[in-house]
Parts: sequence; C-alpha cells; structure tokens
Amino acid sequence: MDEYKHALFFEAKDLKDKEKGKIRRYFQIRRESGGGDCGMIEETEGDTYKICFKEKEDQERVLLRKFHTISLPRGKVRLTVSRAMPSQSDEPSSSSSSQTFPKPNTKCLEMIFPLNLFLLCFLRDNPKANKVLQKRLFCIGCTVELDFETEAAVVRGDIEKAPGGAFGVAEKWELQVDRVFTGVNETYCCYTAVEPKEVKILQQDPSFVTDDIKVYSESGYVVVVGEVEAVNERISMVKKSMPTRKELPIGERQFKLVQEEFSREVCVYYPEVKILIERNTITLEGPNMDVQSGATKLEELMKKVKEKRVKLCPALMSFIKSSDVIPKYEARLQRSLRNPVSLEAGSDLLLSSLSSDALDEAEVAVRRDLAEENLPAQGAAAAPPDLDTVKEILNKAKNEANSGEFRVDVSFIPGPVGTAAAEVRLVGYKKDVKKLKEVLHEYQMNQVRTQEVLKLPHPELLNCLNEFVNLIGMKQIEVTLTTSSYPYPNVLVAGPYYLVQETQQALRSALVCLVVDTLVLDGPGAQRYFKAEGRVAKELVESSCQVLIREQQSLQSPWPLVLHGTRSPVSAAPRPVHGLRSMAAGSLAVNKPSLEIKLGSLEDQQGNVLVVPMLNRKLTSTKIGKRLLTKAGNEIQWKFDLMAATVALYPGDVLQVDAPPSLGCSKLFFVECLPWDGVSGRSVQVLSAGLKKCLDLCVQQGLCSVAFPIIGHGIVLKYPPKEAVQVLTDNIQQFGLTASAGSLSTIHIVIKPDYPDSEKCYYEVYRHLSSSMNQGGHAIFKSLTSDLDDLTMTVGGGVKLKLVFGDITKETTDAVVNTTDFTNFQNSVCRAILTAAGPTVEAELKAGKVSRGNVLVSGPGLLPSLAIFHVSGEKDVKLIEQLVLRIVENCQAFWFRSVAIPAISAGAAGLDPHLVAGAILRGVRKATSSTLACLTDIRIVLSKMKVFLAFKEEALQMFSSAVIDRVSVPPSPRAQPGQQAPPSESADLSGLCTRSAGQQSVFLFLGLSRVDVHDAMTKLKDVYHAQCSTKTFKEEELAGLTQDNIEDLKQLVELEGLYVQREQPDRGTLAVSGLKDGVNTVMQMINASLQDSLRREVRVREEEDLFNRVAWCIQPHGGNWERLPKTANHNLENNRVAGGITDAQNTKWSVDPRRTEATNRSTGQTAKLKRLEHLSDFTFPLYWDNMAAGEAFKKIPLQPSSAEYQTVKEGFLRTVQKTVMKHRTAHP
Repeated sequence: MDEYKHALFFEAKDLKDKEKGKIRRYFQIRRESGGGDCGMIEETEGDTYKICFKEKEDQERVLLRKFHTISLPRGKVRLTVSRAMPSQSDEPSSSSSSQTFPKPNTKCLEMIFPLNLFLLCFLRDNPKANKVLQKRLFCIGCTVELDFETEAAVVRGDIEKAPGGAFGVAEKWELQVDRVFTGVNETYCCYTAVEPKEVKILQQDPSFVTDDIKVYSESGYVVVVGEVEAVNERISMVKKSMPTRKELPIGERQFKLVQEEFSREVCVYYPEVKILIERNTITLEGPNMDVQSGATKLEELMKKVKEKRVKLCPALMSFIKSSDVIPKYEARLQRSLRNPVSLEAGSDLLLSSLSSDALDEAEVAVRRDLAEENLPAQGAAAAPPDLDTVKEILNKAKNEANSGEFRVDVSFIPGPVGTAAAEVRLVGYKKDVKKLKEVLHEYQMNQVRTQEVLKLPHPELLNCLNEFVNLIGMKQIEVTLTTSSYPYPNVLVAGPYYLVQETQQALRSALVCLVVDTLVLDGPGAQRYFKAEGRVAKELVESSCQVLIREQQSLQSPWPLVLHGTRSPVSAAPRPVHGLRSMAAGSLAVNKPSLEIKLGSLEDQQGNVLVVPMLNRKLTSTKIGKRLLTKAGNEIQWKFDLMAATVALYPGDVLQVDAPPSLGCSKLFFVECLPWDGVSGRSVQVLSAGLKKCLDLCVQQGLCSVAFPIIGHGIVLKYPPKEAVQVLTDNIQQFGLTASAGSLSTIHIVIKPDYPDSEKCYYEVYRHLSSSMNQGGHAIFKSLTSDLDDLTMTVGGGVKLKLVFGDITKETTDAVVNTTDFTNFQNSVCRAILTAAGPTVEAELKAGKVSRGNVLVSGPGLLPSLAIFHVSGEKDVKLIEQLVLRIVENCQAFWFRSVAIPAISAGAAGLDPHLVAGAILRGVRKATSSTLACLTDIRIVLSKMKVFLAFKEEALQMFSSAVIDRVSVPPSPRAQPGQQAPPSESADLSGLCTRSAGQQSVFLFLGLSRVDVHDAMTKLKDVYHAQCSTKTFKEEELAGLTQDNIEDLKQLVELEGLYVQREQPDRGTLAVSGLKDGVNTVMQMINASLQDSLRREVRVREEEDLFNRVAWCIQPHGGNWERLPKTANHNLENNRVAGGITDAQNTKWSVDPRRTEATNRSTGQTAKLKRLEHLSDFTFPLYWDNMAAGEAFKKIPLQPSSAEYQTVKEGFLRTVQKTVMKHRTAHP
C-alpha cells in the first residue's frame, strides 16, 4: 500500500502464512522489536521477504537491533534485517540469518543464548547479577561472553578442564548450560513502559534505580530490568502513584440525572478524582483506588435511574428530533423539578429520572405543550391552484413562527391515488399549531371555493329557487345556486366554504318550514292574465303575503308545456310533422326512446350520461375532454385517473367515471377511439363497438337518458363529417330495432353550433334519423325533435309569428323580404333570392330608387310569391325596427296575408344576431299591437344556427305570455288577396264553443306559513274574479262572419283563454266569458267583421260597376284576346299590380304597367294587355282596339276571310241585297 513506504528485508526459509502473520505482529510491537504500524509480509525472490513500515522512525528503531529472535511453532528463528535486499547488501551472507544451535568442538563446546538486549545490559551493569551468572557457569566449567552486537550470550566450555568430568558428552553439557540460562530468565524480567506519564515517572524518580534494578531509557519508552519480585513491586508502586483513567459508557444526558449527587459524593470521599464529561462516555481520572471506588458509586447511582416511554405520533416524534424540544424541556424541568429529567427521542419518547413523580410531571408537560392537528383540505383547497396558495400562506405563517426557533411544521398528506392532498398536518408547540390552524381556517372559510349538493323536497323549486332565496331574506353575494333535476331535484351551492355551509344551513331550515299548496281557478284565461297585465297584481300578492306563486299546467292537459316545435330541413327529404309527444307513424312506439337533436356544448347538457371520446386513455386528448376539465375542474381529472388506473382499456372499450356535481349528469362514458383510417378501416369498427357498449350500459344500469356528440369529425380523430354521422346514427338505429330500450327514454344528439360544419352535420343527422323513425311499418322511436324546430307564437291581433330554420327562397308566402344595401348584391340572402327569382328581379332592383327607411317593391320573378320587398338595414337596429313596420304596412296595402323576413343585416353586414333579433321582434310587436286587416302570418326565416338560436332566445323572452305551438299547423285556406271571401251563410259557429272542463287554471303557492299561503290564495282568487266579464252576441251580430272570421275567432279564443258557449242554440246566440280585455277584443273583432262585410260588399259593387264600364284584356302569345276577371280588372284599373294578377284560367301574371305587358310566373312567357272603355250604349268586342286620344274617326280594313267581316256581311245581307261594306269604321 502506498502509505507503507519504508521497507526492510530479511531472509528465512519456507515461511508459511501463519508464520508470516506472527513475524508481522512481532514487528508491530514496539517494545519487542522497536517497530510500529507495518504492512503485510511479502515474498520478493527466493527466501527473501519484505516488510514495510508506515513511519520512518519505526524503520530506524528496528534497524538498531541487528538481530531479531522470534519464536515460531517449529522453533526459534533469528532474523537479520537490512534496508536493501541481501543480494545487494555489502554484509556477508553468513550473518544474514541463523538459527540458534549448539556448536560442538572436539576440544571445546560453545552455545549461543539469544537474550533481550536490555537484559544483556543489566547482566553487564549489575555486578551482582554478573557475578552470580559467572559463578554458576564456572561450576560447570564454562565461561560466558555478552555479545551486544548479536544480542546473545556466548557460553564456551572445555571438556578436558571440566572438574571431575562434570559432563561426559556434549548433550549433558548443553542441558546444564540451558538450565543456567533458564534460571536467568526466571530470575530477571524486563518491563517496558510506553505510557508517557509512567515513562516520565520512571525517568525522573531516581529512587527507582538501585543495585537490583536498572532503568534504560529509549526514544519514547523506558525499560526496567531487575529481579522479578523487585521489578513487580516497584512497578506496582509506580502504577499506584500515577493517575488512573477509567472510561464508563454513560451518556452525557444520562449522567446529568445523577451528576449532582455523584459530584457531591466524589467531592467528599474522592477529592483527587476528576470527572471528564464527554458525549457518550464519562471518564474518571485520579488515584487508582479512588477512581475504582468512584466508578462503582456511579454505576450504583445509574441503576437507580427510572425510565418511562411516552408513545407519541410519528409526526410529533419527528418534530421533537428536528427541533430543540429536548434540551429546552430538560433545562426547564431541571429548574422546576427537584430531580432532573432526561428526554431521548427514538421510536417513542424515553423519559429518564431518579424520581417517578418527575417522570409523570415531564410527560404531562410534553403532552400539554405539543400537539398535532390533521385538518381536511376543503373543496378546491385540496387541488391546485388553491392548494398551491394554501401551501404558500401556511409556509409564510410557519416561517414567521419559526423566526426565532423551530416551533411548528407543516406537511400535506396526499389523498387517494390521483388526488393532490386530503389533509394538512400541523405539528409543533400547541400555541403555534393553533395559530396556523386559524390561518388555514380563515383561508378555507373566506377564500377557498367549494360546492355542496342539497336535495330539494319539491321539484317546483327548480324554477323559482332564486325567488325562494329572496323570500327567506337570505343574501347570496358570493354564493351561486345552480339547480338540476338529475339524478333528483337538487341545488348545487358553490362559493367560499363558510358561506356554502351557512347557505346550506339556511336553506335546510327554510325548507323544513316550507308550505306548498295549489289553487284551481274555474274560469278562462287565468294564467294568461297573470302572465300579462295581471302580473303586477300577482306580484303584489306575492310581496304582501310573502309567498311565491307559480303557474302550473291546466288540469286537463296531459303533458307539460314544452317549448319545442317541428320543421323540415331544406336539404332533407319531406318528413311527417311530429312533436315532442307525438308518436311516429306506424304502430305505437311502446317503450321506445325519443330522439332529440340538441345544439350546444356537451358539457352543458342535462341527463344521466354524457358520452365522451378519448384517445390513448387521456382525458384531455379531445376538445370535449378539455372543456369538461375546464368546467368540472381537477375533480374530474382525479376521478378519471383513479378509474383508468384500475382497468385495462383497449380501442372500443368504455371507461365509466362518476361525474362531479358541477356537471348536469351522474355518469361519464369515455370511449377509447382510433384516428380515422378509412371507411373499411378498424377505426369505424372500434367507434361503432364503443357506441353500442354505451347504449347497452344505459339499459343494463337502468339509466333514463344519454347524450352523444358527433364523435370523430374533429381535428384529433379526423373523420369525414358524413362518416362520423353515419356511424352514430347507424348505432342509434340498430339500438331502436331492439325489442325494448329498457328505461332509456331519451337519446340526445348534441351538435356544437359554432363549428364550421355544424349546419352540414345537423342536416345529415336529421336526414338519417328522420328516415329511421319507422322500419317495416313499425315505429322504432317515439319522436324526433330538434332545437331548430319551427317555433310558432300567436302575437297581437291573432297574428302567427313563426321562426323557421331554412331557405327563404323556398318560402311560398305572399311576400318575401330581401335584405341588401342596393349596391352590392352578393351577400348570402340577396344573392340567393336574386338567383332564384331570375334576372328580371335583379334588373328591377338595380334600376329602383328608394329612400332610407322605405321598401322597394318588385315582382316575384320566378319565386312562388306575389312580390319581393327589398330593404336595407344599414347596421342600424332602430332603422331595422322601422323597416319591419314598413313591411307590415306594405302587406296591408297589397292585401298580403303572409310574409317571410330574413335576419336583416345579420349576414354580410355583420350586426350581432341578438341585436337584429331584438329589433325585428320589437317591430313585429309594434306592428301587431292593433288588429291587422289581412296579414295573418309572419315567418322569420333564418339560415344560420347561431342566428336562429339568438332569435329563439329573444322571442321567448319578448313574447313570454304568447301561446307557443309545439307542432307546426298548416295555415287554413284563405281567399286570394283582393278577392272576395265566400259568404258566411254556412259558417259553423259550433267550432268556437269550448269545453268547461278545459277552463281550469292551476297555481302553485309556496310560503313559510300556512296563514300566508291561505291569504295569498284568497287574494289571487279575488283579483281574478274582478277581471272577468261575460258578453252575449246576438244572431244578427254574427251573421256577417265568414269562415276566415271564424278561424280568427278560434285563434283569439285560444290566445285569450276565453270560454264560449251557445246560450240559445235555436237562435244562434253566443256567450263569451273570460277576462275583460279578451271579451272586448272578441267584440271588436265581431264588429270589425261586420265592417269588413260592408267593405266587401262595397268592393263587389265597385268591381261590378267597373266591369260594366271598362274591360281589361290579355292576349297570350299567339292566342286570342281574353277578358280578365273582375278582381284583376279592378286591380289593373287602380294600378294595384305589385302582387300580380290572375286570369280566368287561374294563371298568375306579373304586370309591367309601363309596357302594358304581363309575364307568366310559371313559364316566363309574355302577353299583351289592353284596356277597353265601353260606351253607355255600346260594348266593344274584345278584339277591338281603343281609339287614340283626339281621334274622331278610325277606319280598320277587314279581310274578307275574317270572322268579323263574315258576321257584318251576314247582317247586311239580311237587310240589303248587295254588299257595300269593305271596312269597319269607329268613332267616338
């Protein structure tokens, strides 16, 4: 080894490992060899060996002795050491190594006895010892020579000189000599002292050097040589006189328990003993006897120490180990108690003391002052980012508390797999733990947001919870309440933790006192009244009686009112009209689910199950997953990870996860998908298998509803939209073909409306599902509804307002409205209308001039309508509202009964759809606030999903009290504009009569006391009765009603909720009962019908009179002149031709008065028009022409072959015998 650098060499024969070890130990002992720390013995070459010393001084001391005698099992060996190998040394080889042996001689004998160098010195320096040795050897005829160089005694003897032949042979002589030197070794001894103190005493005390004892000093040690007894005696005296040191394995803290008493004992009985206190040992130093006695006393005291183990929690033990609790408490207990107490932290807290009472008091103090608190992390504080804020706040408070010393520690205990933290652990001094606990409590109460679900005892509270909260006087400044009907009526209370708890408690207390009752009003129109003009009265009753009043469905209605409608998509095939509750055609759809196409985000849907696509077992692998995480927070991520870690998922498998309360569902089904790999690829099979599993799981688990998105057409899975729709609808269809759908009653298909291909997906979904309603004459689904179904409302004057999602160019209304800026005709609506109407309309539009806020009327072109109204909204909502009024006015002027209006300025103009909807609907409300003469249907046709939804939202708010139809009803046949309605002699009044059983209105009352509810019911009943009246109409007042009037009255009766009965069936009188305003409106309508009847009679007379005086004629291309009917004749005469005319063959023509031409709306062919004005005594034939202004005479040549010529000729021949006329003359 590198540290053993100082080598010595020696020779020996065949040393074994054991012998090498003994020789090494010899050289390690300084007093025997002079050596010290050395390495292993190594064989170099031949019989040469090497040993290396660590210190140079040790090497030098070994060299001082030329020979070293060592006892080995095979005998004694004498070694000669040198710095260099024996082959390189200048010393003779004979002196390198030798064994002790007798050397017999024929004349003399010689023996060499190796002796200790210091014993040789003693035999030399002590005359007495030398004399004794010489004498003993002389007796056997020998002499001795002390050889200091070889460290041996050389004995020589002469056989011949031996007295009396003392020994006859060498062996006997050797035995005697050996006996002499054995006696020498037994008589004398060498004591080597290496202890510095002992060495010092032996060197400095001259009394130790006597005639019998010699002291030899060497570097670092002293050798005492003399007779054995004398040396032992003197050494014993030295040892007794020198200080003794004894180490006891007693720790410093344990020693402190007995230090006071032991120190007192030592001071009294062993004053010369010193006590040295170290960490793990106690050292006693002094006279040997005193040290031994003191050690015995200390051990006796330590045996009296009592111990007590205090079991504390691991966290508290860890705090004790890492803080200065132990020295602090030891010092404090030492001041306060008679006996000190030692504390040692291991697995338990070990208390040690001489007093049991002190141990008990120490335990009480520790348990009193130290504490551990495990506090649950509430709500959002259990997860980032709130958890990070909690850590920051607590660590800041901890650092402040630990500014002077370590007093408290904070740790966060993880919850189950996949969660962040379930508990916050505080450990330390109780006072500081309490402070941090208050910090955490304050943050969780005031800052951390949480949410709790509270079950509602009455489903009616879902729609009026905010009003109920106001009723009980509860403030919810920082708390939000969200109601849900899944899986049971409940409210989600969200906000700061302590406010959530307070809110929950307040709601529970109020719900216990809640009183619910119903009031049934026997009479018509009660609900309508309290929704409209009676709303203020109802609100006064609510505020005065401290109750809530809610309308319920009338008792006779089997289904609640649902704001849905139906429509036929433009690109879809025609389908049967059906509503939410309507059965599909064919056999009854027993135990079959309903299909609903919903527009919106999947995460906002209400239902039992939401189906979510995923890729590679990751929640956020799709946009839907990311939106779910955004809405539900980390709670959904924990639940997802927890479930995903417990199962193996393969493509097509479904992972079921319980939904957090913030979502409107109870379960989430995650379908493991594959990216699109072609129609025949595996991805379609995987997706189909996953969708089927979702539907089967719903049936197996008794779930009622499930919501599917269009899976696959996003940027992750990359399905073509048509293929994604095909996979979904095929699986829904196959599910519908099963014998029973179990409890599954509703399947939602959710389409997000703001995607580029949303409209395309909607049409594809609707087309597939509508064609799958029946299979083999059997209904496989109850119904199919959509958020884009037509929404029909009866507004003022009985006008039907309908919102339609579709193509305005397919509308068959009397008038169609086109939105344009009159310069650019390429926006979507304008371009579509002009393309469908043809170039004639586009030319009229370009040539037309219109001022701001007015309407340009043109012919319909090829559109199936009577006219087109062109308007410009100019991105001005007030202007749009005025334009709607102008549109209605023009409809009235042209006697149009229906009009289709687009979303003016919501397309290329870019105006917000909600603003446009508000403006158009306000215009409709103003225009219909008074009774209209002819307009009965206003259709708002919208081609974009978001625009339709905006209009629907605004309409439901603006016309909340209107009658909303769920099923689209085709309009009843009407007379053409300008034509006289058929007489009403056979008009059936029985259809106006209503059933008394259907005239009951139900109101729900909610209050906090029975008295308040009873008083409110009484007051509401009195308010209603005060608003009712009855009017009887006589037969003659009803005589002028047409069938159209009857239909209008039916709608009015339905709208106003009136009760109509015949009082005297034989006389035809009607009694109308209901709200005063409704009864008055009926009276106004009947009076208006009388006036209309008079106007119609006047119009008939005007048409008849004009028909006798003026004849408007039409001549189709290549045809004869034909006289137009009276209505067309009257319209042409008065220039009311914007809506076109109808000839005797019921063909519709568009008229250009400036060129006296008409255009066939179906074929586009043109025809000539002319006006004939008859004389009082002569009616012109149709084929005659008018004379120009100022003409007094006109001659028209006649061809002999013409029919007119032949007719005139025949007339002349009857009176004269000769033909004289060759031309026809005309004069005024």
